[in-house]
Amino acid sequence: MKIGLIGFGAIGSHIARQMKKDVAWVVDADKSAKAKMASAGLKCKFFGSIPEECAGADLVVEAASQGAVPMLHECLPFCDVMIMSVGALANKKLLVQLSVLAKEYGRKIYLPSGAIGGLDSIASADGKIRSVLLETTKDPKSLGRNDAKRTVVFEGSARQACKLYPKNVNVAATLSLAGVGFEKTKVRIVSDPKAKRNMHCITVESESGSMQFRFENEPFAENPKTSALAALSAISRIKKIDSAIQIG
Repeated sequence: MKIGLIGFGAIGSHIARQMKKDVAWVVDADKSAKAKMASAGLKCKFFGSIPEECAGADLVVEAASQGAVPMLHECLPFCDVMIMSVGALANKKLLVQLSVLAKEYGRKIYLPSGAIGGLDSIASADGKIRSVLLETTKDPKSLGRNDAKRTVVFEGSARQACKLYPKNVNVAATLSLAGVGFEKTKVRIVSDPKAKRNMHCITVESESGSMQFRFENEPFAENPKTSALAALSAISRIKKIDSAIQIG
């Protein structure tokens, strides 16, 4: 399977290094990314925009930012896509547009589990869920703050969280899509100077029972705003696409 990458930042470059021989090309608005690719030993093609007919890629992975997700409109007529900046799908119009295109062309849109797990269980309880609460705790610096003590900086819907903290709450978007949607999924974001890891605590109440998940993830070295597990989940999802056995 040949992969096209949008974005050569922390996550994109990590995916490229791990799947070097499978990467057909990289798109990045920053031309300096080409030099970074060379230093990483990546010899694939570099483009400033999506190449014509996706240049033979079987899967295009967006690993740039929410602003790059609309570029996938150009890709779905030719291949499947994977979205890392899942928060962009809090935009109802964009979500509908991409879904319609995927159905029209018989393509798949993959959303890796990212920095959390348990999504299969939550999805299984769909329609019977009463409430979902996500509490995310991070070091103040990764939230652009300098709090001296534990501080709740946001409490509201996942849709609001995705708009206000686009670089920190892809987890909230993925959880919303797996469960009860962006409006009903509640999010609490906590800034804590004692936090050494990015922590996500999920509480779900449903007719089938209660679920609680707690994840303490090491920050990604190249970008502390995200968790190392986010990049690993993308690679895992890519490898599973062609697997004969699908779990969950």
